[in-house]
Amino acid sequence: MKHLLILAVIIGTLFFIARGTVIPGPYTYDEPDYMYAASLGWWANATDSPSMPLVDFIKTGMNRGRNAAAKTELSETIRDSGDVVFYRHWHGPVYAAWLNLMQQVTTDEHFTRTWNYVFPIAAVILMYFGSLWLMPGPAGQTAAVLSSIFYLWSYPVVRSTELGPHQLFAACIVATLLLLAAAAKAPERFCRNYWYAAIAVTAIAFCLLEVALALILTVLIYGHLMRARLKPSLGFAVKSVGVFLLTVLIVWPGALLKLSLIKAYLFMAYLAVFRHDAWGPGATLSGTWGLRFIESPVPWVAAVFAAVYFLKARREGAVLIPFAVFSVLMAGAIFPVKTAMARYTLPLWPGLVLFGAFACGLALAGRKPAFRYPAILAICIAMLASSWPSLRSTLPTRNTRDEAMLALIRDRGLAAKTVMVPHEDVPMLHYYFRGSHFRQYYEESVIPAALHSGTIDGAIDRSDPPRWIPAGPER
Repeated sequence: MKHLLILAVIIGTLFFIARGTVIPGPYTYDEPDYMYAASLGWWANATDSPSMPLVDFIKTGMNRGRNAAAKTELSETIRDSGDVVFYRHWHGPVYAAWLNLMQQVTTDEHFTRTWNYVFPIAAVILMYFGSLWLMPGPAGQTAAVLSSIFYLWSYPVVRSTELGPHQLFAACIVATLLLLAAAAKAPERFCRNYWYAAIAVTAIAFCLLEVALALILTVLIYGHLMRARLKPSLGFAVKSVGVFLLTVLIVWPGALLKLSLIKAYLFMAYLAVFRHDAWGPGATLSGTWGLRFIESPVPWVAAVFAAVYFLKARREGAVLIPFAVFSVLMAGAIFPVKTAMARYTLPLWPGLVLFGAFACGLALAGRKPAFRYPAILAICIAMLASSWPSLRSTLPTRNTRDEAMLALIRDRGLAAKTVMVPHEDVPMLHYYFRGSHFRQYYEESVIPAALHSGTIDGAIDRSDPPRWIPAGPER
């Protein structure tokens, strides 16, 4: 009952500090593409049907991706083809299955976004009871409380309210890291069971986001460090690989049968090499990482303390190893991502939080309750006070322009016409007006020529509210 009460307070505080942070209004940016992919059903997403063959994908990208006009043509070609992998933005299908379930429950955008909080809440429940199991006594109780507040009251978790697989991916990371730590703690006869379970969850994470490679490397490195307990053999290696491949084959057969996973990594490589502002214009590396510290400083300070503690007490801090290894690898994987968007910090967050919280738990375990309890309370207050300004600043407001855009098209019946629209509006319009054909532009300077060409019925500009510009007399 004590643990349930503590969790209730922590989760209740989440909903208090998260008031007004869920984005209202229609789906925008990546969201409408994710929702469209989900609407195709779980089987289409699992098997990647329809999807461009890998050879055609490579040829098309090489032949048509060299200039702005070619990129526009390429985007329209793939979008019109209904390529489900494209609409998932080359991610795996697991999150699409969740969105498909939500589509059966509600059509309300705000409600769907709010339900994304189920994943961090599930992650915190795993952290809390996992801490108690891995480190019984004061160390485990301290780690349970601190990991929960470091995670659930943080900027990356609270402000990642837009639809995307990152919250679910982070929950999978939590499960994997705790299972790895359990494999080191459990009796040897159960050690491999936790190992295989960790591999299976890692495979699910692999079917969510491409940066799961950092998690896979963590599993391999930790497996090497645990070789005395795992007693590896050829049969053990074959079974480990088999568990991973079988899980992927069940969850995402298209990854292996249609080589869709190669498309995903080719696209990520393209973003890293050729699209310098792929995650947001104007961001810098120093600005990105400085902002990540400022938004939720206490978990970062705890992680620095954990690093020092681990170097001084390696044997006592052996439970920290999977968290430390993962944090280093994932930090390297997301290091070049320059953006202020909260969700791109989420892949790193579970390892960082567990690393810091477990180290604090070990360090405070030998202290008397008269010192330990006030210390935990002080850390909780510091966490809430330091995160509050970022959590409550620049709360999202209704996007009146997007709402006006949808109303304009609906009221004037423009979905049945050939209309040129800003390229950033195409995903939203494609989702809300199925079967329509919108032509996109990047620069408004091309509108006059397009209007005189006779190939379009009109255009919508970027003004607020948007303005309809007919090509001729209204029909």
